[in-house]
Amino acid sequence: SFYLRQIIASVDFSMGNDYVDFFHGWLNYQIEHHLWPNLSMLSYQKSAPSVEAICNKHGVPYIKENVFLRLKKTTDIMVGKTSMRVFPEAYERKFLDLDMKME
Repeated sequence: SFYLRQIIASVDFSMGNDYVDFFHGWLNYQIEHHLWPNLSMLSYQKSAPSVEAICNKHGVPYIKENVFLRLKKTTDIMVGKTSMRVFPEAYERKFLDLDMKME
């Protein structure tokens, strides 16, 4: 369940081309960074499409949004306007068997 938790607890910023990624310092690949923190920044860029495809295949939410929308959502949480999303424990149990098969 480590990988599942990393994916559902992280959000990627919308990716563009190499220039956009460079100006973000490749920090727009948060999901990939949390899955494999020791990989190079360019590896995050290369792995993102595969990670998204695997998530889609197994019904795991892979969230990628505009950086300004993420900033607004974070600010809303910080000022108490809304709260963070919480996935029920049953959701995690649904993928526990899948996680065990991968190990």
